[in-house]
Amino acid sequence: MKTKKKTYQNPRFVIALILLTAASLYGSLDLLISKVRLYPDSPWNNSVSIHEKRIEPLKAVLPPAGSVGYVTTVENEKFFSLERNFQNVELLGQFIATQYTLSPVFVYNTPEYPLVVGNFLSGPPDPVLLRRHRLVPRIDFGDGVILFERRGES
Repeated sequence: MKTKKKTYQNPRFVIALILLTAASLYGSLDLLISKVRLYPDSPWNNSVSIHEKRIEPLKAVLPPAGSVGYVTTVENEKFFSLERNFQNVELLGQFIATQYTLSPVFVYNTPEYPLVVGNFLSGPPDPVLLRRHRLVPRIDFGDGVILFERRGES
């Protein structure tokens, strides 16, 4: 009586499987190599990675969890309306990237917290804005990143 071989024991099946695997690996490897040649700096020099490097020092001085405020060169109420009108979407992108980088600390779009993250890409903070919100610099990390402390009524 003839015994039937299992499919994976059939030499033709094994050879076909090896060839299929080799062709798939070759195609994937070829695609990977071509992308690395086209974009050699891409994984480390994108806008999110650059922003993370700027904001990362804040993590060391912030509490491991909790909430902080946020200020930038434009009044907090205005940058959402600027984004809605497509006038300055970068401000909203910076805010969202800051929230992402500082997670699990919650970053709120208001300077009404005891600690406030300042993100100033286009020059130093406006002194009038700082006085109005009673913000005093606590640590200046350079490159436009400042941790502020909110003081009592002046």
